[in-house]
Amino acid sequence: MQSNEQPSIPKEVKEFFHVDKGQTLLIKGMPGTGKTTLALEIMSSLCEERNGIYISTRVDPARLYATNPWIEKVLMPRNVVNATQTKLLGSLNKTSKDLSNYYAVMDFFRLFFEETEEMDNPMIIIDSWDAVLNYTSHLIGTSQHSFEQNICEFARDLDTHLVFVSEFADVMPLDYIVDGVVTMEQFNLPGHAGGNMRNRYVRQIKLEKLRGVKINQKTYTVTLHNGRFRFFEPYREHNDARIVSDGVRVPDPSEDRISTGIPDLDIVTGGLKYGSCNVLEINHGVGKRYYQMLTALASNAIKNGRGVFILPSIGYQLSSRDIFVPTNVIVSQPEGDDARAWGKDLLEKWDALRERTGRPILNIIGLDSIEFSFGYKESLNLTNLMIRNWKETNDINVLVVKSGQESMNMAIHTADTYFLVNELNGGLCLYGVIPRTEPYNMILEDRNRISLTPIV
Repeated sequence: MQSNEQPSIPKEVKEFFHVDKGQTLLIKGMPGTGKTTLALEIMSSLCEERNGIYISTRVDPARLYATNPWIEKVLMPRNVVNATQTKLLGSLNKTSKDLSNYYAVMDFFRLFFEETEEMDNPMIIIDSWDAVLNYTSHLIGTSQHSFEQNICEFARDLDTHLVFVSEFADVMPLDYIVDGVVTMEQFNLPGHAGGNMRNRYVRQIKLEKLRGVKINQKTYTVTLHNGRFRFFEPYREHNDARIVSDGVRVPDPSEDRISTGIPDLDIVTGGLKYGSCNVLEINHGVGKRYYQMLTALASNAIKNGRGVFILPSIGYQLSSRDIFVPTNVIVSQPEGDDARAWGKDLLEKWDALRERTGRPILNIIGLDSIEFSFGYKESLNLTNLMIRNWKETNDINVLVVKSGQESMNMAIHTADTYFLVNELNGGLCLYGVIPRTEPYNMILEDRNRISLTPIV
């Protein structure tokens, strides 16, 4: 997939750490949701180089570097503290002879804050805070609330940013003490017809509280692709649906396949086969933002010398003036009330395009437009007619369907590939049902180029 230079953490989180020195943030969520990776990414983005301390109650330093090699540039080995239960209690024994109250634990953590006094813009991560409380519960007793307040006061007094990591997603006393709270979540995308074939898990970050910062968007989709944390901003909509000549031509991947015009999607699909039926389902909430996928496909096919026939979906406006080589493109709409006569006219238009270019053509068909014009039964008959013709002519075909339309179930049974576009926290999520793929976040970049990033 393409690597895109974008901010790794939401701008609201970045602004939060610039409000004042000694900010305290709680990152919480269920195990495996990406809390540790987020905490380290915050340190990498905001902390002065190698001016951070990471206190780990779960993994020793060697394992941390092995699983997150990129943090070597962020954390010096001596600043990675092994606070697993044995190490922590052993250190407490060395630090204080009096283990009768929580002051021994306070002294242990005070040492780290004092160490940051000579650093510029320092940060401490405690991962996980739950384990610290569990390991020291016999010392802290009923003074947990006071203990947490004192730890936060250390951070503010010594101008050291402090990040707590917690495995508990529910509201806890610490929520009210810290300056900010964010929650990492992993959830199943809303189900659709097709059962488990369409189940996909995605991650998101929820901005619960960030004192002094306006939260413009409460929830962002995120990924841990390549072991790094990254959030996705909303997918911006372009009113421009033109089939344009600018941008780089993407060559077809093989003699019997054409490019989708999106290099990342070519990697996933291998390109679209000659004679294939490829279904693109558009879910509720996507609106017109999927248009760029179709214009990328059509633009690239024209650049590769191919004829293109377009029967726009409902709401997709396109005219000859929007196409840079109009002689190689036909834009048509269902006409009249005789589906058979219109179907015959359709075949003639395809033949004319094929003769003009001397090769199989690309057809982009809005099946919702056909169903709206002629009804469900006639749309089935027309689709069967089209599919028979495609197999004989080797044309490459894309059927666009909208979630909920009747002919959608028929489309999936005729599909060589079947992809679904979902709205997700303001962005667009694409994944394959046939073949089954992981979900990808779609990003519209300069010159109408689309890139895909796995949401893992």
